[in-house]
Amino acid sequence: GIKITIMRTLLILIIGCMLASPNVVNAQKLSKASKKIVKTNTKQLTKEKWILDGTGTINGKLTSHYLALDSGTAVEFTGTANDKRSLNLGKAIARNNAINEYVETTRSMVRARINTDITDINDEQRENFAAGYERLVVKELDGDIKPSFYIYRRNSDGTYEVRGFFIVDETKAAAASKRALAAAAEEVGLA
Repeated sequence: GIKITIMRTLLILIIGCMLASPNVVNAQKLSKASKKIVKTNTKQLTKEKWILDGTGTINGKLTSHYLALDSGTAVEFTGTANDKRSLNLGKAIARNNAINEYVETTRSMVRARINTDITDINDEQRENFAAGYERLVVKELDGDIKPSFYIYRRNSDGTYEVRGFFIVDETKAAAASKRALAAAAEEVGLA
């Protein structure tokens, strides 16, 4: 009787410590600036009545998200979807919007390089090259953009507002961009 109760209590305490320790350790590794951002964002998102999609807490997900950003090799992209009839559709659109945000960021750099480095092609070839790059980088990045978490709110009309927070490893993103540039150059005949 008493031995079983004590063993059960110890087992529960050990399991509880194992489950709680990653968040405690993770919170200690965050930079001061990131800790402040996590605290502020948690308070703001909770006040705005955002709901976490999945298990855990908004604070825990933000902590993990900022740990990845603090590592120095990750870049954050966010995507949103408004007035969607289903949560899954909203998540898919938010993800696509995050990928498009990355493409927008790199597109201007690629266009500038095309205009300055490749002078022996005409405007139509430049446009085809840039369009090919944009299309191909989305395909190349598809597996490299990782969702940290999604939050949502249900609107009064039953639709959903969804936000997705994503991490892209800069090294993988650069490699995806390079592969897309090479493939676009090959398509246009510049390889």
